[in-house]
Amino acid sequence: MITSISDLVDFLKRHHRDWLVDPSVDPDEVPVDLPRPLATIYREVGALIEIQQGPENNWRAPFATQDALMPVDRLKRIEDMVEFAWENQGNWSARCALGAIDPPVYSNAPDIWNEESHGFVVVCDSLNHFLTTLCLQEAVMSCRNLIAVRTDDLPNKVLTVPLQPLWLDGHYVSGAPDHQFFVSQEHGILVMHWAGIWVGSNARPVGELVAEGTDAQVLQGR
Repeated sequence: MITSISDLVDFLKRHHRDWLVDPSVDPDEVPVDLPRPLATIYREVGALIEIQQGPENNWRAPFATQDALMPVDRLKRIEDMVEFAWENQGNWSARCALGAIDPPVYSNAPDIWNEESHGFVVVCDSLNHFLTTLCLQEAVMSCRNLIAVRTDDLPNKVLTVPLQPLWLDGHYVSGAPDHQFFVSQEHGILVMHWAGIWVGSNARPVGELVAEGTDAQVLQGR
């Protein structure tokens, strides 16, 4: 289970090792007033965050396939806040206070489904928590092999391999604990349960791990 930003960094380095062996950057390149968890992510895996979608990588990117964690040079400062993440079509963004240890995260995403616009509101009380959910979502969606299963069943009912919880009740822009993540270390897969089930792997085809009779759509690889 992931319980800290340090755990998250260790997992991301292993999961994304086929992209870059050493994704760290010079600490001097990271602004000193960034909140601690954001600064840690940029120092430890900043080179991966620089990779953007393009035809050369089949429109995948380690931190920017579904939504995007912004590279350091694209962070946007707004008074005493820093805007650090965007939805893939620019419909919402996420920001937090500068110079804080673990500030709450604000987003205007709720305006998409609310009849009245309220602007930026708190969607997660902890930047540590929000970053973990965001980074794991992108880790799944950027896998070399990825399938989507539209089902109301739980992941352990859909897959033929045992799963271990990695990060549960993850809060993201809805403000609800709606993201669940699981792994199978033995089989090298990462699973996200959110709006269906997403099964990804950088090492093997994932379609063969789905239970017989399951309606799965191949999104990347096989």
